[in-house]
Amino acid sequence: MIRSSVVVLLIFLTFSSFAQQSDRPSQPDLKGDIMLDFGINMWSEDTEKLRLDMWKSNSFSIYYNRMFKLNNKFTFHPAVGFGFEKYAFNDDYTWLSDDQGDISLDTLNGVNLSKNKLQTTYFEIPLELRYYPWSTNTGEGVFIGAGVIGGVRINTVSKIKYPVGDGLAKEKLNHRLGVNDYRYGVQARIGWRTFHVYYKYYLSNVFSSSPDGSDINPTTSTFGINFSGF
Repeated sequence: MIRSSVVVLLIFLTFSSFAQQSDRPSQPDLKGDIMLDFGINMWSEDTEKLRLDMWKSNSFSIYYNRMFKLNNKFTFHPAVGFGFEKYAFNDDYTWLSDDQGDISLDTLNGVNLSKNKLQTTYFEIPLELRYYPWSTNTGEGVFIGAGVIGGVRINTVSKIKYPVGDGLAKEKLNHRLGVNDYRYGVQARIGWRTFHVYYKYYLSNVFSSSPDGSDINPTTSTFGINFSGF
């Protein structure tokens, strides 16, 4: 639901911007694109109680991106959007809330979790510089890009599933869960205008402190593909 709302909102803003530009041709032409990032999340290291299942830990980001041409070789791309991260775990440790509302990382007695995920949502602002070896006019052609990215956390939730009788019980917990309120990192991209591959490395830790008291606090990196030009 959140992702659908974001997509509709950004597409609406995009077309509204185009309409305003056509009504006022004297204003500068600031064309923009919707960028969609799909990737796999990796941790720098697992904690003692949280072992990441990389292939089930996915990343999705949606950005509204504007291109500013610096010359025939370089373009600058500021963007704004949202990053949705899922971290899947191989262990039965999860965040539990007691009757007093206190939250701890623990297991459900005698229960093996069939699903154990942590999900985070960040409002993000990426800034990227792209280099076109064979020049460009409007952003077409092969490019190599590098930049920085910063974000503010707007939501965190844990979700678990476990067998009960012949069915599955589902639970979720909306709480900060010790996840960092801010994150920042670097990114690299290579490809062409409508499709490319990317790598993001967040320099900030996932949590504000070690989630299980093990003194291990991982960082996240993401490798994936991008579709642009919507």
